[in-house]
Amino acid sequence: MRRRIVSLALALLCVTLLAGLAFAAPSSDRPRLSVRQFDNKTGQQIPAAAITEMMTTELFNAGLFNLLEREKLHYVAEEIKLGQSGLVDESTAPELGKIKGAQYSMTGAVTLYFYNSSGGVVYLPGVVGGLLSHTAYVTLDIRIIDNTTSEVVYAAAEQGAANQTAGGIILPIAAFGAGKSGGLLATATRNSVIRHVESMRTVDWEQ
Repeated sequence: MRRRIVSLALALLCVTLLAGLAFAAPSSDRPRLSVRQFDNKTGQQIPAAAITEMMTTELFNAGLFNLLEREKLHYVAEEIKLGQSGLVDESTAPELGKIKGAQYSMTGAVTLYFYNSSGGVVYLPGVVGGLLSHTAYVTLDIRIIDNTTSEVVYAAAEQGAANQTAGGIILPIAAFGAGKSGGLLATATRNSVIRHVESMRTVDWEQ
């Protein structure tokens, strides 16, 4: 009986994986997208570059687009220049004029980057204790532009939130700051990014 249950579970897993492969767009069919570094519209110092990288990573993992590098294109140019110098094996050197054009460009702005820590008092039978609440909110305003027509094909502002009361563990990410504030701001940012990516799944990019 147990062997039959295990066999059935494996069969269902295989069906699920095959279904996922069937619905995933082949790499050649995905639209090409370049992601520009996000602007800081908050009036305070924030890790805009790290937020842009987080969006790029999430988009790559989602498999919605073929992502094209633009912010670090000078590294590609250096490799092409090295290939033309004669120092590199010609059969492996990158060719000039082969960089792909982007069908779409993503621009973004961080419009809210907020962290708050507030304390209170909790009363339990025979105990009086402090209660500390930590909350973070991050809003990303994102646009995707058709590079052929200049038409805005996606525009949305999504807010991500993260909170922690009393105990619990939030791991900080260095770029977002140390301690609870850094960890919560990073989590709130990622939640905003995920909401955007889920919204992008509903767009017909083949129009």
